[in-house]
Amino acid sequence: MDTVVMVDNDSKWIANYKRMLAVYEKEITCVYFRYPEEAMEYMAANQTAVLISEVDMPVMSGGELFEMMDMLSPDTVRIVVTQVQDMTKVLDVLNRGQVFKLILKPFFLVEDLIVPIQAALKQYKTQKLEKEFVLRRKQEIEKLNQETQLLQAKIDKKRLGYDRICRAATAVIKGNMCAPVSDFTPEEEKIVGEFCEKLLKEFIQYHMYGKQNFNLYMNDLKTQFHYPEQACSLQIHDRAGKEIPVVIMDHVAYGIFLAGFLCQQSLKCYYMEAAVEMEGDYYVLKILCQYPEYREISKIPYPRILTLFVRTVSELGSVISDHMASDIKAQRAAVKLYFRA
Repeated sequence: MDTVVMVDNDSKWIANYKRMLAVYEKEITCVYFRYPEEAMEYMAANQTAVLISEVDMPVMSGGELFEMMDMLSPDTVRIVVTQVQDMTKVLDVLNRGQVFKLILKPFFLVEDLIVPIQAALKQYKTQKLEKEFVLRRKQEIEKLNQETQLLQAKIDKKRLGYDRICRAATAVIKGNMCAPVSDFTPEEEKIVGEFCEKLLKEFIQYHMYGKQNFNLYMNDLKTQFHYPEQACSLQIHDRAGKEIPVVIMDHVAYGIFLAGFLCQQSLKCYYMEAAVEMEGDYYVLKILCQYPEYREISKIPYPRILTLFVRTVSELGSVISDHMASDIKAQRAAVKLYFRA
């Protein structure tokens, strides 16, 4: 129960307060003092919701008591009770003491006292709830900031790893080409370098920053490879009959990316269809790619580079899957990648 402290140097008024509030003793805890010093000592040790004080008192005035409350109990709601003799003094207390209500003496009705007290108690509870709310929000924000900093540190660490892997792996691929294709011209080196870098970046994205959601993966892939107005089409179907496990989602997505990227880099137009199905204990990614029959369809004028691209993509496909099967014919390529969950 919240406590109300009443201070008045006049013992008759103290008796009046006790008589008027006697019927509310089960609802309100009231503590009475004739001397402000005693009230201060009490409030220093006990939480006080409302302080009601006479202004005109010897030794320490009510105004001085209210000022001391800024240090002792700043959340306490303050009510002035006084008989106006010096309006300037009263106004000074009201302005400087953060006073909530003013009760003028003499008063004879219980309502003149209890109504301001009830309003002050309500104000105290409201302020307390607001303060607790603000404190919780600050704590939550601080916790969120800490989590954000930790997450950012992890992201930065992964990004550094990502950059190192990209640079190192790109250098390995470019520096360890087999003899038949190692004597690239500067233009060929540029084409191969860009191709390998893109493969590696996407690999890192799927395996280090996995989105882990089939629809997000598929929407991202369609954004990259589905351009029907340019005769470049990608269709993706989930025919597994159940949710694809997160542990193989990035492998499936990267497998579709490999096929789509190879088509995009090497063909001016294509139709590609990818479907995820179940075969026993395996999730199977079936990819079908078709393209027209005429020489101008190829984007790459260097056959040995095209051969390198196909070999690189095939090797990556075999690495990310449990096993792979393919059937390549004129104007058509079909691939199956098997993933055990």
